[in-house]
Parts: sequence; C-alpha cells; structure tokens
Amino acid sequence: MTCFNELIFTAATAWPFIWFMDLMRYLVGAGAIVAILDVASAGWLRRRLVRIRPLADGQKLREFARSMRTVLIFSLVGTCVWVGYQLGISKLYFDVDRYGWPWLIASFFVFIVLHDAWFYWTHRLMHQPRLFHWLHRTHHLSVAPTPWTAYSFSASEALVQALYLPVVLLVVPAHQAVLFLWMIWMVLRNVMGHSGIELLPRSWLAGWWGRWLTTTLHHEMHHAYGRHNYGLYFTWWDRWCGTEHPEYCQRLQALVQGLGDREPSDVIGATGEVGLKSR
Repeated sequence: MTCFNELIFTAATAWPFIWFMDLMRYLVGAGAIVAILDVASAGWLRRRLVRIRPLADGQKLREFARSMRTVLIFSLVGTCVWVGYQLGISKLYFDVDRYGWPWLIASFFVFIVLHDAWFYWTHRLMHQPRLFHWLHRTHHLSVAPTPWTAYSFSASEALVQALYLPVVLLVVPAHQAVLFLWMIWMVLRNVMGHSGIELLPRSWLAGWWGRWLTTTLHHEMHHAYGRHNYGLYFTWWDRWCGTEHPEYCQRLQALVQGLGDREPSDVIGATGEVGLKSR
C-alpha cells in the first residue's frame, strides 16, 4: 500500500508539469503556423495555399476545445510513462553514456520512422466503417483542416495516438532529450500538415524530399476526400500499400510549377475545388 501511495504521489506531482509542457508545445506550434497563415492571407504567400474545401462557421473554436481534451489525455499518458520509468518498465533514460552518442542520435530517427508506421496502420484501421464513427469521425468533421485540427480528436482517438509513446518505450531506449525533440517534430509536422498552406521550400517539393515526405497538400487531400493519403511523415506506406490518392503526384507537380511563376493563378474547377496551375 505504501508503494502504491508513493506512485500516486509521484504521478500527481509530475502531471501538472507534463500537462503544461504538452499544452505549450501545442499552443506554440499551432500559434506559429496561424501567424504565418495570417501573413499568407495578406498576399505574399497566397500561391502556397492548397485549401480544397471551405472552412465551417465556428470550426476553429470547436477544434480548439477538442484539442484541450487531447492535451489532457496526452499528459495523462505521459504521466504514466514517467511512472513506468520509476517502476523500471519504461526504457526512458537520462544518462547519455548509458547507450552512447551514436544511439542517442540514431534513436531520434528510429522514433520518427516507428511513429510514422504506428500512425499509418492505426489511421487505416480507424477508417474501417465499424471503427470510424467512434474513433476517427470527430477529426474528419474538419473537411478543411486548420492548425487547430492537429489535436482535434475524440477522446478514444487521442488515446490511440498517445499510446505510441509508452508502447515503443517498452522496447526502444530513448534519452529525455530525444523524446523532447521528437515531440517538437511531431507537433510541428502535424500542424503543418493541417495548415492548408505549403511551407516546404519549392526545391524540396520538386525533388526527392517532396516525393517521400508528406506535404500539406498530401493531408489536405485526405481531409477533403476522406480516403487515401494515410501517412504522417512519409509517403512510402501509401505508395507501398496503394493508398496514395491517384491525383496526388499530378497536383503536387502542378503546385511546384505554380510556385515557379511570378504570379499565382487560381483555378476553380467544376467541383468547386481550388488549385494552382502554371502559366
């Protein structure tokens, strides 16, 4: 009983700080992209807008409210990770010399690759009709995603996303600095993917990186059509499994060509979708 009480005390002591850090990562990451979008709406980044569907009235406020619930769930799972470390279950560590610098650097990329796989397969699973309604429907209420959509999950989906960390830490050692950097990466890439504006450099979009890294257009098409493009960071799972949208490469190429023009050219097709074409 004494040991149990000590764990409860440890969790209760650690949770406020973990919650605050999760909240600030989200607010700073999403807030930075919102500021960029405000600049974009003024004109000089207008050609980078890849919005397909219109925003709904009151959408951002609803997304923000759901995001606060997600932050709470993420922080509770993060607290469980800390308790797991105290019990010797989690492979979180703080001494660099325990595994050395080569592993510390490599583990950051291992975490990213494994997280991408986790997201792709859980994401595809949540799109199954029997699971979609109670797991993933809340997120897809945003057919035109915004930076605040990044954390706009149902409680059940937030738990699925959060479970990656404690599960992978059962087998993969990770230094605290690696976890911190990975969480920053995760938030920024997630927010960028939901921003409706393409922030990667044109040279990246036109080259190898643009083909293998998911773009804002990649995830914008997922929200607009509800199918295809399930990847988080990379496109390889979608390519290998045949779930990439059949028009994605063509639209990405058109976007790259449009960014090479002096002026953007808006094209509104028969479906009412907005795209870019080169002159």
